[in-house]
Amino acid sequence: MPVTVRSRSLRRRRMARGLSLIEVLITLVITSVGLLGLAKMQAAALANTQIARGRSLVALQLESLAAAMHGNRGFWAAGTAPQTFTLSGATVTDSTGALSAQAPDCASAACTPIQMAAYDVQHWAAEMAAHFPAYAATVNCSNDITRPIRCSLTATWSEHYLAYNQTTAAQTSAMAATQSLTLHVQP
Repeated sequence: MPVTVRSRSLRRRRMARGLSLIEVLITLVITSVGLLGLAKMQAAALANTQIARGRSLVALQLESLAAAMHGNRGFWAAGTAPQTFTLSGATVTDSTGALSAQAPDCASAACTPIQMAAYDVQHWAAEMAAHFPAYAATVNCSNDITRPIRCSLTATWSEHYLAYNQTTAAQTSAMAATQSLTLHVQP
């Protein structure tokens, strides 16, 4: 009888050791899955932070163009500004040619209001192109001097998104959306 009790006791200890090893392995698997989920959440947060950074930068850039327009009321509020002009890359296109003409460096020399406006717009376009190479901007101004002049500054740019699951991971390169921001200003 003592032999069977001892053999049962040994078997129970061996089974207990095996169960604790299985428990440790299950704990490792659960912890690994949790850490992978945490890493994915961190990646998503980082991607969303980059998108928010881009949107904030576009808003700041539009505000800087509005500030330049406020600083040069001699051109913008006089009703002589082109009604519509576009910016893409470092290129400024307007129907009058006033803003697309080569402007002198107004930071170091005195300029006329037209030259200052051309300098400001071209400098702004170059700064936008440095941060958003594929951006496009349109400025529409009312030139009726009987009422306050109003301008709408609209910028469009491309944002890239992070794939959240395997289905969209195959389409990651195509995961871009065109965003637009419009600022209304009265120079």
